Amino acid sequence: MSGSVRRAAMVAVVMLVVLWPAVHLAVVTRAGVDPWELFGWAMYSQPPARVQVRVDIERAGVLEPLRAMGTLRRQIEAFARSRTTLGRLASPDELLAAVFESDDSIEAVELVLRDVKLDHDSAMLVANDERVRFARPRSEP
Repeated sequence: MSGSVRRAAMVAVVMLVVLWPAVHLAVVTRAGVDPWELFGWAMYSQPPARVQVRVDIERAGVLEPLRAMGTLRRQIEAFARSRTTLGRLASPDELLAAVFESDDSIEAVELVLRDVKLDHDSAMLVANDERVRFARPRSEP
C-alpha cells in the first residue's frame, strides 16, 4: 500500500469514528432504535432499553386483552424484542396476521407498546405507553 493510499484510508477511518456518534444519536432519537445497537456510543448514556408489548383485541366493539399461548405468545415476544432493537422501524405485520388468523371474530387489534427508558431530568426509569390500533384487513371478494 502506497503512502497516499494509506493516508487516505486513515483519514477515512478517523472521519468515520468522529462522525458516527452524531449519526448514531440521530438514528436513535428519530427512529427509536436501541442505543445499544448499531455500534453506537449512546449505549454508555443509558441502561439497556426494553419494550413491553400487550395485545388487546376488539370483538363486537369491546376491547379486551388477548390471552395468547404457544406460538402466538412467542410471536408477541419476538415482536417485543424486535421493537426494542429497531424501535419504530420494527414491523408488526407478522404478529397482526397471526392474531387475525387465530380468531375470525376479532375486528381490530390494539398494540400497547410500553417503552421503559431513562428520564435524563429525574434519573428515573419512566414508562411511556403508545397505543396503535389496526382494523382487520378487508378480504377482497
